[in-house]
Amino acid sequence: RRYSEVSRQPQSRRDLAVVLDREQPAGEVLEAIQKQGGSNLVEAAVFDRYEGRGVPAGRVSIAFRLVFQGTDRTLTDTEVSKATDKIVRMLAHRFSGELR
Repeated sequence: RRYSEVSRQPQSRRDLAVVLDREQPAGEVLEAIQKQGGSNLVEAAVFDRYEGRGVPAGRVSIAFRLVFQGTDRTLTDTEVSKATDKIVRMLAHRFSGELR
């Protein structure tokens, strides 16, 4: 087992709903998000999958919860937004993902 120090700093959460190809494995996308998120991304998880009205045929909406947290200070909204934007750009480029 590996243990790490618990941060005393507050967490900042962002939820992203992304429209992806239906055949795209969510686990692969989640792994890419974790790599792209940087050291302040402490948690990323899938919390919803939706197909149907409002989502084009052959596509699916997958929602991800991102949790950012600094170890030595409170992160600013600008820092969290920049990290989130970087993830969104990667999803668009690598997976043809679109925010829903």
